[in-house]
Amino acid sequence: MSELPLFVACDLGTTTFRAVVLEVAPGQTPRVVAGASHPAEGFQDGDFVDMKAGSMAVARLLRQLQDAANIDVRGFAFNVSGSHLRSVMATGQIPLGQGGREINDRDVSEVMSMARSLTIPFDQRTLTVNPVEFSVDRVGGVLEPRGRVGSRLEVKAHLITGSSSVINNIENTIVKAGFEPAGHGVDVLSAATCLLTDEERDRGVMIIDVGGSVTHWAALAGGCVLGVGTVPWGGEHLSADLASGLRIDEDEAEVVKCDRGVVLRSLVEDADVNVLFEQEDPVETPGLVAAILEPRLEEIFSLVKDALGPDLPLSRLGAGVVLTGGGSRCRGSRELCEEVFGMAVRARYLPDDLTDSQRLPAGQWASALGLALWGGGAGPAEDTEPEPAARGGWRGWIRRLLGRSEDA
Repeated sequence: MSELPLFVACDLGTTTFRAVVLEVAPGQTPRVVAGASHPAEGFQDGDFVDMKAGSMAVARLLRQLQDAANIDVRGFAFNVSGSHLRSVMATGQIPLGQGGREINDRDVSEVMSMARSLTIPFDQRTLTVNPVEFSVDRVGGVLEPRGRVGSRLEVKAHLITGSSSVINNIENTIVKAGFEPAGHGVDVLSAATCLLTDEERDRGVMIIDVGGSVTHWAALAGGCVLGVGTVPWGGEHLSADLASGLRIDEDEAEVVKCDRGVVLRSLVEDADVNVLFEQEDPVETPGLVAAILEPRLEEIFSLVKDALGPDLPLSRLGAGVVLTGGGSRCRGSRELCEEVFGMAVRARYLPDDLTDSQRLPAGQWASALGLALWGGGAGPAEDTEPEPAARGGWRGWIRRLLGRSEDA
């Protein structure tokens, strides 16, 4: 086995837990060493509501991963998601002295610290601080202030905060499973790290991740995070709508959605929707499936669009929308998203430059892969809160938490 650095990450999803071992080295294509998945247990809205069930599920997942990768894992990075996340804007400013001088790295670090010092609720912690733009002597729109001369430096920054209680609870559950938490990343930003290109991040792009019970989104432009949010509906709600409309159980509805799901009525032969109300046992047809699923997914996309608000006009998304997540795999999802947003939409589930992706079980791997890439230094340029137990940064710590077996 190669001796290149390995990174382990776990995507704690509402319906499925996924863990991956990724080989990441500068200048080389990332390579999948192994992946494993396990049904989620005791996990709801980004938090473990049953620590015993959750820790047992995590332990089983990591045993599968260790066997598949032939390594000994002592800790891993995990994703943070859920309705407890908050997206806020903050500003910071520092004087540079009368007459002005050239701005250096220390000045940028200091002004970012000022933005981080924004007062937030006592039960929240700052997860990421990402500069949106700088101003030098009130001249705004500066993306890179280093080297400019001025007497005052200001920054407008985007902060993501999360519940301290939720994050501590996840970490305690990981410890109960017999492992060490080795840092965390915001779920949708991890997916963005995995799926978006540098050009898309610069031109302006939105990523929409239609998950099991929720839909996450993030908007980026100029290489910076402009906003993130969550809509409390996802793929499970599409299945529930099918179960109700066709009078079938939810397991059968999930099969219909995955195998024959279509969410745009214009793609199939029209059907008389009155049978859904008049017949006790309506016969499944593509037209009826589309009539049931289209309104729900259209509303999800519309809620995401409305959440952008006046501060994030669609005109800033020059590269359009990237659609991902299991709830977006039904036929017509991309076309429906294009109708709602009025711009180009691309469906994307794995990065193009990934070696041995066939080692991953079926499912949605963008968040787990993004976390591992983040650990390898491929993440967006943002200031993440240092882990108290890892003063050297979680990227360095995670290397010490992962050991190869003697016969690896």
